[in-house]
Amino acid sequence: MTILQWRILSATWFAVLVFGSSVVGAPVPALPSDSQLKETALKLNDLATTEAMQNQLTTILKDRAATKRLVTLAAKLQADAKEKETPFKFNGAFVLAKLAHNVKDYTSAELFYKFCKANALKIESGKKLSEAYDGLIDLYWEQKKFLEVEELCAELLNSENESDDIQGARGSAIEKMIQSKARRGDHDEALNMVDAIIASDKNGGNWYALKLKSDVLRESGKIDKAIEIYPEIMKKLKADKGLKKEPKENLTRNLRYALTGLYVENKEIDKAAKILEALVKEIPENAVYKNDLGFIWADNDQNLEESEKLIREALALDAKAREKALKDEKIDAEMAKKVNAGYQDSLGWVLYKNKKYDEAIKLLTEASADEDDGQHMEIWDHLADAHFANKDTKKAVEIWTKALKFDDVSKRDIERRKTIGEKIAKAKAAIIEKRNLEK
Repeated sequence: MTILQWRILSATWFAVLVFGSSVVGAPVPALPSDSQLKETALKLNDLATTEAMQNQLTTILKDRAATKRLVTLAAKLQADAKEKETPFKFNGAFVLAKLAHNVKDYTSAELFYKFCKANALKIESGKKLSEAYDGLIDLYWEQKKFLEVEELCAELLNSENESDDIQGARGSAIEKMIQSKARRGDHDEALNMVDAIIASDKNGGNWYALKLKSDVLRESGKIDKAIEIYPEIMKKLKADKGLKKEPKENLTRNLRYALTGLYVENKEIDKAAKILEALVKEIPENAVYKNDLGFIWADNDQNLEESEKLIREALALDAKAREKALKDEKIDAEMAKKVNAGYQDSLGWVLYKNKKYDEAIKLLTEASADEDDGQHMEIWDHLADAHFANKDTKKAVEIWTKALKFDDVSKRDIERRKTIGEKIAKAKAAIIEKRNLEK
């Protein structure tokens, strides 16, 4: 399954946090008590700088269950406290917001992000304010609360704080506002906004605004027009004198990769595959390119033998990367064992296409069990398909029914939801017919 979501601007300053020891890879106490977790949460206030936060709370959550408890307890402390007696300072609250966000405790994440925003406004810190806004915007975006995203973006754009950090955040806010309008279906307004940005560029070199326009066109279902813009995007990027050689090459590859997604949506599989084949040749150690090429071929019943080879290579590269990360003490031993659910899904799917149903079911079951990346309609649909092909119709219906409970991640999921409904109806009819024949 293709899981990479490409985005150039506005990454948060760290994505995943760990609570606990200041030493990367240090053991996490088993079953910490509530008092220990509260103490851990309150000690986050001692972190004085961004560097200290990154060093102390690095890479991954070692114990998700304990982290969820920590966040819940900290949120209760925060909610129960009077405004002047709040137990957390900005840095402690921001770390807790990120932790809550990571474990999908959206209520607690919102509580802490909002506190950080209010605190940053009070002390007039542009840096802290931009971080709080960025976190809240990402939180609402993840929950598909697009009106709330737009309101926050408007607040940021109208902020009286004129610091460099806020000025820098405004570009990302405009981008997110346009994307939110497009996601809500207000495509005309989104296009008007991006066209205004393009028109205001007197030098005509704004390649990223054109990329944003392509994204809006894609969201509105105008895939052909979204694709048509790409030659001009690439031309302007090539002419951008403000970028050094290596970043420009990376951005160019990212754009080519993004274009493959458009070609797949437009059912131009050969064009998508051609680009991915070139990318694989250029960067053979890139697991994403190999996985995606193998997956789109398998998904369209093409080159199944080569698809399986590519996906297995992607899995091997992913394992190698995890081994290196463990050696560099960036992840712990438990995380080093965790196989990429998207790649497992890809391999399971190609095995299904090759009618190796038992092997496919094993891999797809493992992928679907992944708490972080396996809760996706597409993976569960694949698993149900494998069970159905393996003559376990009842199990297939059960899995398809669960698959429908997941949120749509992309426009493909809207169509997939409809298809799954049709599969369930067909499978149930087959079950009834079989029972009638047995009577």
